[in-house]
Amino acid sequence: MNLQVSRLPEDYYLFPGDSRALGLQVANPTFFPFAWISIFDRIPAALRTGSHPQRSVFSLAPHATHKLHFQITARERGVYRLGALDVSVGDFFGVRTQSFRVDEGKTVVVFPEIFQLTELTLPAHLSIGSFKALQRINPDPTRLAGLRQYQEGDQLRTIHWPATARTQTLQVKQFDHTVTATCVLFLDLYKESYEVSTFHATTELAIATVASLAAHLIQRGEACGFVSNAALMEYLPEEVAPSQIHGTVHVSPRQGMTQLTQILTILAAVKTQEEQEFLGLLRESTLNLASATILLWVVAQDTPEIIEEAWKLARRGCQIQIFVVDEVLHRDLLHRPYGSALQVFSVSRGGGIV
Repeated sequence: MNLQVSRLPEDYYLFPGDSRALGLQVANPTFFPFAWISIFDRIPAALRTGSHPQRSVFSLAPHATHKLHFQITARERGVYRLGALDVSVGDFFGVRTQSFRVDEGKTVVVFPEIFQLTELTLPAHLSIGSFKALQRINPDPTRLAGLRQYQEGDQLRTIHWPATARTQTLQVKQFDHTVTATCVLFLDLYKESYEVSTFHATTELAIATVASLAAHLIQRGEACGFVSNAALMEYLPEEVAPSQIHGTVHVSPRQGMTQLTQILTILAAVKTQEEQEFLGLLRESTLNLASATILLWVVAQDTPEIIEEAWKLARRGCQIQIFVVDEVLHRDLLHRPYGSALQVFSVSRGGGIV
C-alpha cells in the first residue's frame, strides 16, 4: 500500500484539563484515487475525549494530501504513548478493501497541576532563597535594614531621598547582607510512607506541591534542583531523563524555564516504589552539601527520624523546610519565625494559611 500516514511533528505537553488536537497527514502519491479511507487512532483512555474511540472517514484524490485531527483531553498527570493507527482503504467499485497498521507513536506528557502557594495553605511569600550572610559581603537591595547618614564613598543610588528631604541631611539606605543559596527539592515516594486509605490523594498532593514550589522558586530566579526516591513511568522523553544513582532520581540545581520544564516532565512520570526509604535517600544525597543550602522536603509525615535528620543538617548550616501532605506530628515547628533553620508547613487543598 502506497498510502502515507504520519503524525504531524508537534510537542504534546499538557496540564490536567487541557485539550489538544492531534494532527495527522495522509498523502496519496499514486495516480489512483481512494474512494474511502478510514483511520482509527488508538488513544489511551486517560486522554480520550468522550466515551467512544475516534474514527475519521474521507476520500482522497490522486497526488492529494489530507490533514485531519483527533482531539485529546488530559485528565490526570502521566506520560502516555499514543497507540498505532489502524487504516482501512477501499476502491470506488467496492471490490477491494485493504487494512494495515501504522506505528506512529508519540509521547504525550501531562504535567502535574501547579498551584499558587496560598491554594496549598502555604504562606504566599515563603522565606526561600537567601540566608543572612556570616560575613557582610553581599548587600541585598530587596531587604532594607535601616538608614544612616551619608559617608564619603557611598553610592548615589543608595541615597534615601524622602528621608534626606525630611532631615535636611543626606541619608543612605542600609541593607541586610545575604548570600544566594541553592534550593533542592526532595520528594518522598516510598510507598509505605503513605496511608492506604488516602494513598492516591496524598501522593498526588505531594507531587503537585513539589511542582508548585519548583515553579515558585524558578520564576523568582532561584537555582533549583530535585531529588526523589521515585520510580519512573515508561516513555519519559530521553532529552529530559534525569540521572539515576542507586534508584535515586536526581536533577542538578539550575535556573531558568528549561530547568522547570525538565522537573515538571519528570514529575509527570514519577510513581511510588517499595525499595528505598526517604531517610536513606536523605543520607545518600546530603553527604557533600555545601552550607547555605536550602532543602525543601515534601513528605507524608514529619516523623521523629526525619526531624532528627533535619536538625543534623541544620547544625551544618543548612536551612530545612518540611512540607507535610498528611498529618503534622511536630506542631511546635509550625509558624516558626522567618529565617529559622527548621520549619514545618502543613499542606492541603483548602486555601488560606495554616
